[in-house]
Amino acid sequence: MDPVKVEHEVGALIPQKEWTNLSQRMIWHGRRVCHSRRPACGVCTLAALCPSVGIGEMDVMKAKALVKVDADFR
Repeated sequence: MDPVKVEHEVGALIPQKEWTNLSQRMIWHGRRVCHSRRPACGVCTLAALCPSVGIGEMDVMKAKALVKVDADFR
């Protein structure tokens, strides 16, 4: 709920030299797996850390079908 608090918590976990890389990785994760309308929670590698896990598709086979691959971005 508080972006500044989240920034400080993540900053404490990730070395500063990796912040830009982490940002890009999170963007791509959102584009491929954690879509705003229908996330693929059942195949998400971050599900154990995610407070929103379960709002998306939990069935592994159905979730796999939702994951975007590089060809989907051309």
